[in-house]
Amino acid sequence: MGKYNKIIAIVAVLLITFSFLGCTQNLNSPQKSSTKEIVDMRGVTVTIPSDPQRVVIVDKGFILQSMVAIGVQDKIVASGGMLSSTNEKADDRDSLYLFPKILELPNIGYTFGGFNFETLISAKPDLVLWANSEYIKDNEITKEAMKKIETELKIPLVVINTPGAYDNPTMEKQYEGLMIIGKVFGKEKRAQEIINYTKSQIEMIYNRTKDIKDSEKPSTMYLGLRNDDSVGVVWGKNYGDAKFAEEVANIKNVYNEPNRQIMSAEQIIALNPDVIILATNSVLPDINILSTNSKYSSLQNVNAVKNKRIGSLGLLTWWGDFKLDYPTIMLISAKTVYPDKFKDIKVNKWVNDYHKKLYGLNDEQSQRLKEIQLLAWMDSNDF
Repeated sequence: MGKYNKIIAIVAVLLITFSFLGCTQNLNSPQKSSTKEIVDMRGVTVTIPSDPQRVVIVDKGFILQSMVAIGVQDKIVASGGMLSSTNEKADDRDSLYLFPKILELPNIGYTFGGFNFETLISAKPDLVLWANSEYIKDNEITKEAMKKIETELKIPLVVINTPGAYDNPTMEKQYEGLMIIGKVFGKEKRAQEIINYTKSQIEMIYNRTKDIKDSEKPSTMYLGLRNDDSVGVVWGKNYGDAKFAEEVANIKNVYNEPNRQIMSAEQIIALNPDVIILATNSVLPDINILSTNSKYSSLQNVNAVKNKRIGSLGLLTWWGDFKLDYPTIMLISAKTVYPDKFKDIKVNKWVNDYHKKLYGLNDEQSQRLKEIQLLAWMDSNDF
């Protein structure tokens, strides 16, 4: 019996020892935190879930397309700013085509039209990702909505400033925003891959145009056609749809002011641009419209129209947001203005390859995306 008691005592000591060692090991083992800190583009340090699962985006496309390219789009549970009406279809715009599920998700509204905070709350988000642009950054509704989300609803808010939100937009802000999105989802490696790829395309454009002398630069107008009595909106130097044109492609903007201006035919005739690049507005940007539509008959002697030096960005720009197609916008602009510098590049084929690498699309999908972006004109014109 004494021998049996000794065995029990030894076993008990061993159990206590192993339990103690186990506790010590647990104390010394690093514990995975349920939260992490992100410094957003306001310079604000935001505590967010380490692995966000229910994300609401306030966006015009950059955040959504970045999430698709990174592979985390299924974490979106509601959106604001992505939908213009309840009748939209996936084939209406590139972002909707890339993530058609967004058409079925709750819409919390936008700065213009106001926000529905009950819809936001009902989505039960653990994070709000907000893209700020030149068109909403100073709006009181924007400021009040951000304040309410952070201070009243206590939902973590990470703000991505698109480049236009700054007085001097630069391409580096595009990359910075993409990397912050990568950090939010723990996908820094994939974000860096996208940055490296897009940056290589931007550098290619820059290197081909950087040494062009001022005397060799044709004057260029970025024009969005309208349905009213004016001809359209003209985007000035480094603003809106004309962002980065000088920085990346050495393009001389005929309208030198850093703003957007609604212009009549008389004003456009007075500026007499050598090249016109059509961008998104209420009239679809068809490269033939200025020479075939009688509404624009007064523009026939404008150099760009007379010499048929017109390009189109299709629907790539929406509310000034270049989304992930900023290299495409720059390449179309650069080849339209300096065709001899890009004779070896067929942009219609280049853009299909670009979308395949970015989003993992197949041939049919990348071609359809190009058509939705109203860039099929490049196929018919062998551009």
